Amino acid sequence: MLLLRNDDVRQVLDMPTTLRALQVGYADLAAGDAAYIPRIDLYAPTGNDDDYYRFGSMSGACRTYGVLATRLKSDIVSWPDGRTEEKHCVEPGTYSGMILLYATSNGEPLALIQDGYLQHMRVGGSAGIGVDVLARENAATLGLLGSGGMARSYLEAIAEVRSLEHVRVFSPTPAHRQHFAESAQRELGLSVTAVDSAEEAVRGADIVATATDAMGPTFDASWVSPGTHVTCVTRRELGKDLLALADPVVQLGVSTVPHGVAVPGMQWPRGSLAAYVAGRPDERRRIPAGRSTERGVYPSLVDLHLGRHPGRTSDRQITLFVTTGTQGLQFAAVGGITLQLARERGLGHPFPTEWFLEDVRN
Repeated sequence: MLLLRNDDVRQVLDMPTTLRALQVGYADLAAGDAAYIPRIDLYAPTGNDDDYYRFGSMSGACRTYGVLATRLKSDIVSWPDGRTEEKHCVEPGTYSGMILLYATSNGEPLALIQDGYLQHMRVGGSAGIGVDVLARENAATLGLLGSGGMARSYLEAIAEVRSLEHVRVFSPTPAHRQHFAESAQRELGLSVTAVDSAEEAVRGADIVATATDAMGPTFDASWVSPGTHVTCVTRRELGKDLLALADPVVQLGVSTVPHGVAVPGMQWPRGSLAAYVAGRPDERRRIPAGRSTERGVYPSLVDLHLGRHPGRTSDRQITLFVTTGTQGLQFAAVGGITLQLARERGLGHPFPTEWFLEDVRN
C-alpha cells in the first residue's frame, strides 16, 4: 500500500499525462469497460452557528488501469456572503481529501493518494477535453474568469489542445489576477493579460472559461460572441440565459443522483448535488438551496464519442461544456496512471499491505 502525497503526484502528473489518462478512461466508458458511482454528500452540524460539516464521496473503475478509485472529502463549509463557498479541514488553509485505489484483479489495496493536486489536474483536463471536441479549430483567444489553482489547470489544459494567441484573465482581487497573469506568462510562455472586469475578459473571446468558487453567474450571456465555446467548473457559475443560448450543451456525465429521484431521506440542498442532511430546521437553513438551472440533463461526452450527438456543426454556434459528472471514473483513470508512474520513479511511502487486510469476514 503506497502513500502518495501531493509533492509525489506533482513529479509524475503533468497536463499531457492527465489528458491521456482521461481519454483512456472515457474510451473504457464508451466501450462498457468502466463504471462510476455519482457523488453523494452528507451534512452534519458542527455545533457552530455559521458553518456545516460536509462529507463527500465518489467512486469509479477503469479497466485499462485495473483499478477502482474512491475519493473522500471531509470539509467544514460556510457561505459567508451568500455568493461564495469557503471550506477547510481542522483550520483555515488546511484540507483533507483522499483517493483510495484498489486492484480490480484481486481487490488488493494499492494506494492512498492526497487529492489536491490531482483534483486540479483532472478538472482542468476535463475542460481541455471539452475544448478539444467542441471549440472551433481556429479558437485562439481565451477569456478566463478566476485566478486560483483550478483556473491555472484550466489554462494549462486549454493551451494543450488549442494554439492560444492571447489570454485575458479577471478575478475580483487585482493583485491576484495580476500575479496569475505574470506567473502564467512566465511559466507557460503564453500572452496573458489581467483585465479589470469580467466583461472585458469575455467579450470577443473564442473560448470562455469560468473557474471560480462563485455561487452565482460570473458573466452575462450577452457578452458572449457567436462561435464561442464556454466551459465552467460548476453550473452555478452560469446564468439561465447562457443555458438557453448555448447549442449544444454537453456534460461529462451524471455528477450525482438526479434531482427528485425518490430515494428516502435524500435531498438536494446545494447546487445539484444529492445529500443526506442532519440537523435541526434552523441549522439546515444555512445550506444554500439549489437552482433549477443546475438540474438539466444534457448529452454526454460519451454520446459524442459514440456518434449519438454531432457536437458542433457550425462555426456560429455557442457551445457549452459542463465539466461535472463521472468524477469517480476520472479519479480511477488519473489515479491509475499516477500510481504506475510513481512506482516507476520509486516515489511515495510504502506501508505493509497486510496492515490493510484482515481475517474477519465483513
